[in-house]
Amino acid sequence: MPKSAQSLRLTDRYSRQLATTAARVARIAKGRWNLAPEDFDGSYSTWLDAVVPVVTSAQRSNERLTTAYLTAFIASETGKRPRLKKVDSVAGLSRDGRPLREAWDSPPIKAKVVVGDGGTVEQASAEARTAALRLADLDTYYGARGPMSALLTAVAAIEGYTRVAGGNACGACLGAADGTVFSSDEVFQFHANCDCVAEPVLIGDPGTVTRPSGQEIFNDLPEAEQDRRLGEKAAEAVRGGLPLSSLVGEAHMDNEADWITQKPLAAL
Repeated sequence: MPKSAQSLRLTDRYSRQLATTAARVARIAKGRWNLAPEDFDGSYSTWLDAVVPVVTSAQRSNERLTTAYLTAFIASETGKRPRLKKVDSVAGLSRDGRPLREAWDSPPIKAKVVVGDGGTVEQASAEARTAALRLADLDTYYGARGPMSALLTAVAAIEGYTRVAGGNACGACLGAADGTVFSSDEVFQFHANCDCVAEPVLIGDPGTVTRPSGQEIFNDLPEAEQDRRLGEKAAEAVRGGLPLSSLVGEAHMDNEADWITQKPLAAL
């Protein structure tokens, strides 16, 4: 844990700024959505024309923000402003390294599958829209998470990182935000619509100040918000004594690192 409360505030501000950028991208992506019944591919391509540049710009912004945050965090902890190594830009790229347009090819395919299975055009559009918005959100955050991962391993003064739960953290993310220090080269796990961030841990950090754990955050939430975050049955189980850490699970991904996911109660 950090030795300076200012360092915690820097992380919280960084988290809020990333969430604000993601929300702006989501508003634009939703506003531009219009999957034409007579031309799924063509209308989706038009959506890509509008949204890919927006996400690319957001990624560049998040890259700069991440470098600025890490610089300020280390300076807050050490009293010395570091000169960080320049890392490769991920702007315009998806998490698997492909260009965004190429990586985002699945939504119209999902729409065609829905229609082929007897669904309505409205259902097909809704399915494709959900998939497309997830992609835009994930890769907007990749503009921060990609550089952060590279910088954590490049800065010799950094021992590892802890997980800081975002303002919309689910049960798995809250359960994993328990102060555990992950090594610098350990993959930061996320999921669709995840707003958690990694907070650096410097070598020799005395841990003078701490932030609330995910369990403490959950305990302070109104019951209705607990139910929204975890689902009613899972929230009731945690209120009854089930450790939040029990809800931490993984979802296997074929083309990227496994995601963190909330385990269903039936799996416990």
